[in-house]
Amino acid sequence: MGVKTSSKSNKLRGQRVYLAGPIDHAEDDGVGWRKELTPWLESKGVTVLDPTDKKTSNTHYNEIGEEQLNLKKLRDMGRYHELREAMKPIVLADLRMVEVSDFVIVYLDPEIGMCGTWEELFISLRQHKPTLVVINGGKKSMNYWMFGRMNPDFIFEDFEEVKTYLESIDTEVVKADPTRWVFLENEIR
Repeated sequence: MGVKTSSKSNKLRGQRVYLAGPIDHAEDDGVGWRKELTPWLESKGVTVLDPTDKKTSNTHYNEIGEEQLNLKKLRDMGRYHELREAMKPIVLADLRMVEVSDFVIVYLDPEIGMCGTWEELFISLRQHKPTLVVINGGKKSMNYWMFGRMNPDFIFEDFEEVKTYLESIDTEVVKADPTRWVFLENEIR
C-alpha cells in the first residue's frame, strides 16, 4: 500500500458533480442533457449526482415521469398540503446532493420556468463550489443579476465548452482556482 501524493492528470477522479437544471417545465423532464453528459463525466472518474436518476427504489424521491404526473394531479386538484408533503423529501434530497457535491454543472434556459435550479445554483455559489453554468442562448442571454454573482468565465455557451474546461482542469493544463476546487489527493491505495 502506498500514499498517492500528487498527479499530473486525473484531477477529477473521485470528485462528485451535481447536475442542476429545469425538470418540471422541461420537455424531456430535464433528462436528455444529463444522460448525454453523464458518460463523459463518469469516464473521468466523476460520480454524477443526477436529480432525474436518483438510483433508488424509494420513488418518493423522484420527480420525473409518472411521479411528476402525480405531482401535477395533486396541484390541479388543489391538494396543496399533499403536494407539499410529496415535494419536501424531493427538495431535501436534491439540496443534499448539492451540499455533498464537489462541483456543480447548471443548465439554464431563459424560456423554461425554474425555481429549484436557482436555489441549487445560489447554494453552490454560497458554498464556494466550482459552479459551471451553461445557458441556452449563451452569455448574452444571462440576466444581469448573475453577472454580479459569478465570474463570467464560468458561464459557458454549451456543454462542449464545459467539457473542454473540465478536461483542462483534469490534466492540469489550467490551474484550478484553490478557493473553489478541492482535490483530496492523499488517497490510500
